[in-house]
Amino acid sequence: MLKKILLVSLSVVLLLVLAASGGSYYMVHRALPTIEGEIITSVDKPVRIVRDQYGVPHLYAETEKDLFFAQGYVQAQDRMFQLELSRRNIGGNLAEIMGEKMIKLDHFNRTIGFRRAAEEGMSKVNPETMKALQAFADGVNAYLEDHADSLPVEYTMLGFKPEPWTPLDSLSIGKYMAWELGTNMRTELFMGVALPKLDEDKLLSLLYQYDQVHPTIVKQSEMEKAIEVSEEERPKVALSKETVDSILVALDLADQKALPGEGLGSNNWVISGKKTESGKPLLANDMHLGLSAPSTFYQNHLVLPGKYNVTGAIFPGVPGVIVGHNDKVAWGFTNLAPDVQDLFIEKPNPANPHQFEYDGKWYDAKVIQEEIKVKGQAEPVKAEIVISRHGPIITNMLDSYVSKDQEPAQTIRTAEEVTQPLALRWTAHDTTDEITAMLGFDKANNYKEFEAAMKLFQAPAQNVVYADVEGNIAYHAMGSVPIRAKGDGLSPVPGWTSEYEWTGYIAWDELPHAINPEKGYFASANNKPVDGDYPYHLSYDYDLPYRATRIGQMIEEKDKLNLEDMERMQTDWLNLQAKQHGPVFISALQAADLTETEQKAFEVLKAWLSNPLDEPDLAGPVVYHAMYIKMYTRFFEPHLTEEFFYHFNRTAMPNYGLEVILRDSNPKWFQGTDDSKEKAIVDSFKQAVAWMAEEHGKNPDKWKWGKVHTFSLSHPLGSIKPLNLLYNIGPYEYGGSNGTVGMAGFSRGKPFNIVLGAPWRFVVDMNDVNGAKDALTMGASAQLGSDHYQDQTEMWLEGRYKTMHFTSADVEANGERTLILQPE
Repeated sequence: MLKKILLVSLSVVLLLVLAASGGSYYMVHRALPTIEGEIITSVDKPVRIVRDQYGVPHLYAETEKDLFFAQGYVQAQDRMFQLELSRRNIGGNLAEIMGEKMIKLDHFNRTIGFRRAAEEGMSKVNPETMKALQAFADGVNAYLEDHADSLPVEYTMLGFKPEPWTPLDSLSIGKYMAWELGTNMRTELFMGVALPKLDEDKLLSLLYQYDQVHPTIVKQSEMEKAIEVSEEERPKVALSKETVDSILVALDLADQKALPGEGLGSNNWVISGKKTESGKPLLANDMHLGLSAPSTFYQNHLVLPGKYNVTGAIFPGVPGVIVGHNDKVAWGFTNLAPDVQDLFIEKPNPANPHQFEYDGKWYDAKVIQEEIKVKGQAEPVKAEIVISRHGPIITNMLDSYVSKDQEPAQTIRTAEEVTQPLALRWTAHDTTDEITAMLGFDKANNYKEFEAAMKLFQAPAQNVVYADVEGNIAYHAMGSVPIRAKGDGLSPVPGWTSEYEWTGYIAWDELPHAINPEKGYFASANNKPVDGDYPYHLSYDYDLPYRATRIGQMIEEKDKLNLEDMERMQTDWLNLQAKQHGPVFISALQAADLTETEQKAFEVLKAWLSNPLDEPDLAGPVVYHAMYIKMYTRFFEPHLTEEFFYHFNRTAMPNYGLEVILRDSNPKWFQGTDDSKEKAIVDSFKQAVAWMAEEHGKNPDKWKWGKVHTFSLSHPLGSIKPLNLLYNIGPYEYGGSNGTVGMAGFSRGKPFNIVLGAPWRFVVDMNDVNGAKDALTMGASAQLGSDHYQDQTEMWLEGRYKTMHFTSADVEANGERTLILQPE
């Protein structure tokens, strides 16, 4: 939705500006930064910035202040407009440059309070970290000052100048990423409206339960401490349809994925030296996020003798390296996916909507009056944000929802108009200090130092794998995971009583963890982190076990593995979910009455299921995935009605529900009805064949997965012709799917264009950290006209990697441009 609104607002502006300027060439190329020679700026001592053949900056400084100043400077050189859109989106200031269509998104982001939470926690940030943040901001601002008349072309299009960057801008990015990786609110909303009205046993049967044959990252027996906790109790409270609908509109508006409710994931694994050719650990990480232009990640290498020598990736706008390696240790993340959000139903005082009941007494809420500046309007839009003891009231973000096909109006409701206030309790609203943790990772020399840094990282909660040059490997779940007095976080709870409060967070040594396991490796793919004996509730939102299972298979296939094996594993397209359910599909379809085209499609599917690779030149994946898309609707809509299916389909539950039903010989979902799993499979198959025949012809042998499953990277300005020719990448035929280790995820709402994958892949052998490799979906620069705008795309598509260059000698040998920042 954000991209759509940006396109409408900006495309006409760009065309007018380009026409007035006589063309784009001059505007684009005058904004390209100086990456060679010398620049006089606010550093204390000279800083060398060596750009390698892919434009990746390697920064050599003599002071910590200068190091982070230079990092801010190069990020601004390469990604300034990305930084600009990021901070305006997160802070709720897009309407100021984009106009009235952004008011609702701005109100949403201010209500959730990413920037507010970061600001409230600034006083608790480590003082040394604040110095790094300020130095980083100073570097960004030095670039802005130096290039006041040659900013990226997008500033000219929009007709505004950027404000100075601040440490708060950087801190806010961390809060926003916690939101992207830690939301289960949609499931709570659905359960709140559906559980009181539908068959509870049937609904709960759709929650996927890991059994003992599925891989977990560790076993409780590998942990050092036994744990016991009390049983959970789920409350029974009802939400109105109007309440749920109003919030879903807001969530849909802010959601960057093609269909809300489809989560983000990642892969990481670390292998002990006893299973590697080099005798030292191997580590691999590819974090799965939305795919767009420019890339979500920025590659850089930071060197300060005696303190930092670290390389890897970072979110643009943030100092340091979030994932990568230094000369002693390496690490990687996947999303732990814990339930870190709860919805509390507040009971307002009829005489004062800014008071809420709690344990029999009325308590004042915090009220913030916001003013949203709007381009083209003389007066700002005023918005009231109400914050209870549990968090912001989210039911006044938008007006009542009228129709799922209708654009909501621009009215913002006040507290008096909210009939069922819902407050959001969320771990990232707490005071946290993730950047101190990240800088601790960057300079850690051993696991003890690395673990000390992990303890500071609260949100988003992650699965961390670790390796070091001494041969140690480790896994630890990291972040705040709430302990509830009652309930399991699956549905909204009463906010007027203390019975359902969070009583604290799972202690560090009680989170899943282990060091140097007997089996010789750890692997995580958003699967359940610890086995059934673990007593704390972590989540209902683990990914299905197929990626984790496949990673384990590939590790076990060879006695000794090397770095090339890691690369091959990250781009593996074997679909274990299809292999699991193939016999069920074949059994149902063999007994069905099929047309000639359907019979041909069945033969294609049956042959493919013997070795289900999601390769782009195969027809089998087309039949399989089209059938799966149809199954989501056919299995659930007839039994939920259109009203509840709309809510259901905006959660991750359809993924889990299908898995449960397909695995069960007598699924509870169909019991007591005249429907069946077999009938639903046949109907879905027939619908899928008709769909594909209409779009790709009646000969299933000629259907090709790569023709329908395409990889594109769209810039916020690039979906309107002819801007797509300037900004966008693709489309390219590509393999993989949502369930393969080589992630190429598509939305069940808008198949089959790829919207989810690994913007950055990373592998390292601790025997030779100088030989670590990575690949980015695009390139180092977001500047049109740069040689490094998309120079890694082809490599990424082909599953190839570049050397990251780590030692000074290697960087010098492969450096193509050197810029010296000189003191004034």
